[in-house]
Amino acid sequence: MLGNWKLPLKGEWIGPKLLGQRAFIARGPLVLEIDLQNPRVVAQHYPPGDVRALDADAELTVLLEDGRRLGLSAFAGKPFEGRWENLAIIREYHDTLSAANARDLDQSPATGRPYWYYFSREPGGIGPADLEAIGHDLLQRSHRPELAWGPGVMQWLQPWLEQIRTARKQGLEQSLAWSEFFLKYMPQVPGAKALLWEQVGWLEAQGRPDLGQRYREALRQIAGWQNPLTSTNMAAATWVLLGLYGLMLLYLTLMYLPAQLRGLRPSGGWLVGWLQHPLLRLRHSMLAYTSVGERTLLLFLFMLAVLALLGWGLTARSEALVAQDSLTRGTLRSSAAQETLRSFANTTPLQGLLAYALAKENPSEAQQLYAAAPPWTYVLLGRGTPEALAQAYQRASSSAAVREALGLGGDFWSAVYRDSGVVREAVPTPRIIAATVGLSGLLSLGTDFLAAWRELPIWPSPLWAWIIAVTILLFTLYHLLCFFLPRPQGVDSHLAWRRGVQLFFPGSPTYSQGWGLMVLLAVAGGLWLWRLGNPWGIVLTSVALGFHLLLWFLLVYRGIK
Repeated sequence: MLGNWKLPLKGEWIGPKLLGQRAFIARGPLVLEIDLQNPRVVAQHYPPGDVRALDADAELTVLLEDGRRLGLSAFAGKPFEGRWENLAIIREYHDTLSAANARDLDQSPATGRPYWYYFSREPGGIGPADLEAIGHDLLQRSHRPELAWGPGVMQWLQPWLEQIRTARKQGLEQSLAWSEFFLKYMPQVPGAKALLWEQVGWLEAQGRPDLGQRYREALRQIAGWQNPLTSTNMAAATWVLLGLYGLMLLYLTLMYLPAQLRGLRPSGGWLVGWLQHPLLRLRHSMLAYTSVGERTLLLFLFMLAVLALLGWGLTARSEALVAQDSLTRGTLRSSAAQETLRSFANTTPLQGLLAYALAKENPSEAQQLYAAAPPWTYVLLGRGTPEALAQAYQRASSSAAVREALGLGGDFWSAVYRDSGVVREAVPTPRIIAATVGLSGLLSLGTDFLAAWRELPIWPSPLWAWIIAVTILLFTLYHLLCFFLPRPQGVDSHLAWRRGVQLFFPGSPTYSQGWGLMVLLAVAGGLWLWRLGNPWGIVLTSVALGFHLLLWFLLVYRGIK
């Protein structure tokens, strides 16, 4: 309040802080500049974070929640790092002015506002020109379409995404304006890819297959940026391999059970033998009756399952690290992202990510890190030397960033960068980031294996980590020991029993050669496809079972033991 002049505000505001004939007040990510001589709001300033305090010296300085101290002139070019929910303060301010019929109290310019100001607005008030301005601002503030966004921003962007569908009722151009914005600037916000694929079908239905093909090609390129090796996939692979290992154990146990029982009869039998003669019982363990090929196959499956388990843990750890809010805001060049990357283990792969993050603010340190990082494509382009550019083209001649750097063309996003006045760089995509963090985790196993194993996020508790580790060690020793056990005589007896067992295990006639597992996997894969509703699953299973029966009949006909 200044005399009879009153600005309707809600909530607790910081200030006022006086600087000449100006007064400044702040709340969250909004700073208002008020003219004291002719009372009115003359400017809205949008710091790249939530304001903790105001200070006035030669110019107004804001202290942000993350500890940074910035002058008003330093706001330009910086991405937003505040809490997404605090954008409601911006909306609340404008809604309060409208509700109080006091819009004329704020005469600040409506141009030059950052993207997060627009995020706080309803999509109905956003036009095509606004969308282009938002997109240019995103790129100029170091956001990149190649980088992913987390779910936090979706409280504001979910209605924007829905506008792609809603605007279809208004016509092609209206819907296209929204889908073009997301495809060009934010294709990796949660849910965007699915809606853009839906837009492909709608565009083709509107008689625009050219636009549909344009979107299809861009979305294929976006799919290439994604990490194909997720923790979900690795968990499924682990359980499949453990299932195969368990099935093989069951098969071999049944195959040699009669011979094993006969061999154990003098030592007390299958179970009592462990109590009466444990060493003799171990001598007659199931693996002692198997062939060298079967022992090798079983050990191979076990080691694959262990490696898949380790890969599952490392992938889950990598996903948890990469999913941090500071790394899922469409940029790695925020101060929070830089601090997060510095907090990771100081490995050469991660030095490349940190080099990219620092390339704009600290080019000299970035070049030192690029020189120490592995020669991946984005690292080579970051080095910028003629030799590095030539090597980058030899490694990834189809990369749009590499081709642009050499003047050989580009891709869908080349014009997007050019129209925004931003130089195209090679950006570490989610696939590269996940591989980098995962490789760093793998390297950490060599420095402190026990700690890295214990901290894998797949264990319900640290006790489970040690239980699994001891189990793996015991099974490994057991498998290795069995290679030194001589095979008892009379193993090839009970031929009818063994043929009967083989009949019920797909691919079993050629398990000892290894490729019988392909038949078993084909049967399992076909059943899985059938369970998912794919009719080709039954065909695949039938063909695999038919091939198995053919192998079995040939085995019986030839009388092979």
